[in-house]
Amino acid sequence: MKMYEPQRLHPAAILEFLIGTIYKQFQSLLPLIILVFGQNEIRRCFLFALPVILLLYVLYIIVYWLRYVYYIQDDELHLEFGIFVKKKRFISFGRVQSVQVSAGIIQRIFGLVKLQVETAGGGDKAELVLPAISRTRAEELRYILESKRPIPAQKYQETEDQHTGEIFRLSTRDLFILSSTSNSIGVVLVGLLVIFSQLEEIFPDLNIWNIIGDYVKELAGKTITTIILVVLVIFLLAWVLSLLGNFIKFGGFELIRMDNNIKINRGLMEKKQLTIPIKKIQAVRVVENVLRQPFGMVSIQVVSISNAGEKGESSVLFPIIPHRQVKKLLEQVLPEFAVPLETKQLPIRSRIRYILINLIPAFLVTILAMFFIPYGWFALLLWPPAILLGFIQYRDAGFNIQNNKLLISSRTLGKVTTIVPRQKIQSLAVSNTYFQIKRKLTTLHVAIASGSITASKKLVGMDKEQSAMISRWYSDFGGYI
Repeated sequence: MKMYEPQRLHPAAILEFLIGTIYKQFQSLLPLIILVFGQNEIRRCFLFALPVILLLYVLYIIVYWLRYVYYIQDDELHLEFGIFVKKKRFISFGRVQSVQVSAGIIQRIFGLVKLQVETAGGGDKAELVLPAISRTRAEELRYILESKRPIPAQKYQETEDQHTGEIFRLSTRDLFILSSTSNSIGVVLVGLLVIFSQLEEIFPDLNIWNIIGDYVKELAGKTITTIILVVLVIFLLAWVLSLLGNFIKFGGFELIRMDNNIKINRGLMEKKQLTIPIKKIQAVRVVENVLRQPFGMVSIQVVSISNAGEKGESSVLFPIIPHRQVKKLLEQVLPEFAVPLETKQLPIRSRIRYILINLIPAFLVTILAMFFIPYGWFALLLWPPAILLGFIQYRDAGFNIQNNKLLISSRTLGKVTTIVPRQKIQSLAVSNTYFQIKRKLTTLHVAIASGSITASKKLVGMDKEQSAMISRWYSDFGGYI
C-alpha cells in the first residue's frame, strides 16, 4: 500500500505554505513595515527588492515542499521535513487522540483536504499537519490512526455514510440569534478601533483621530435623535460583520453520531470536520448566555481529552439550540450523558454569601467614587444590580445525582450546568471556611480530566450533609441523594 511508502503532499501545499507563512510574517513584521513605508528612500529600496525577495521565498517553499514527506512504519506515523536541518517526527498509533479533516479555500479549489493529528498532551496545537492531501487518502489515514489497524480495501467508502440517529443541523434563524447574542460584536468594535489606530500610523497626514474628535464635538450639538441614530449605525455595522463571521464559521453546521464517534461538520469558506471519540468525552456543559436566555436558547459544550488545534472551538458540541431540545439532542447524540437538567437548590442560609460576594466590590467602588469623583454618590446605583445578581446566582446554583451522573449548576453572568458521569470524575473534595463552619456549609470541588490539564468545577454553599452524601456516592458507588 502506498501509505507505507514516503509520500509527498499535493503541489497545492506550496500555495498553503506560501500564504500561511507570508500571513504569519506579516503579523510579526507589521511594525517594521509601517516604519519602512513611512520613509520614502527606504520604501523605494524595499519595493525594488520585493520581487527578488518573493522569488527567493517561492523557491525556498518549493524545496521545503519537496522535503516534506510522510509515511507509516511500525505502527507509527512518520513525518520528515526541513531544508538545512532535516527534522523527523514520529507519532505512535496509541498516542493519537483524534484526527480532524478540514478544507479551506485552497483545498476546496483543488478538491483536497487538510488533516490534523492530535495526541495526548499535545498542547494547544495539532501534533502533525498534512495541509494538502486527497480526501480518499485522508479517510484512509484517519481509519488507520483511529482503529490502530490497516484499512481493508474500500472499507472507508462503505462506512463513511453509516450513522445512527438524527442529523442535527443549525437553522438560519438560530444562526441569526447566535450572531446577535455572541460576544463577537464587542470583538468587532475593538477590531474597528485597532484598524483606525493602524491607519493613523500608516497615514499620519490623515489625522483620523482629529477628524473623529471634530465629528464627536459636532455631534454633541445635535439632537438626541441624531446621536442615537449614529450609535445604532455603528452597532448595526458591528452586528453585520459579526453575522458574516458566524455564517462563515458555523454555516452548514451538522452534528452526527457515527458508531463510537461524534462527527461535526461546519464552515462555509473553510470546511472543517471534527471527530470526537465518545470515550474521550469527560463531561457535558449546557451554557445559558445572558443574552440568549430571553430567547430560550443555550449552547452545548463537551469537555474532552486533548482537542488540540481548535483553540477551544472543538469543545462546542452544538453552538445554539432551544433549551427544550437539549434532552432530545443528548439522547440521540450522547445518550451516555442524557439526563433531565433538574438540580436541587442550595440551603437558604447560603444566600447571603452570594449577595455579599457581589455587593462588597460595589461598596468599595462607591467609597472610592465618593472621595475622588464629582457626583460619586451615583455609584450607589451599582448596589441594586449587585444584590440582584447575587440573588440570581444563589437561585441558579444547585446539584443533583441522576443515573450515576453528577449535575452541578452555577452562574457568574451566564448559567452553566455540568453533567459528569461518576467514572469520569478524577477527584472530588469538600472544603469549608471559618464562616462556612459556623453555618454548616461547605464547598464541593470536582476535577475532570481535560487534555494535558485538569478542568475543575466547584459549588459554594452546599449543606454539610449533602456534600457528605455526594462524597459517599463517589467513594463507594453509593445510593442517590
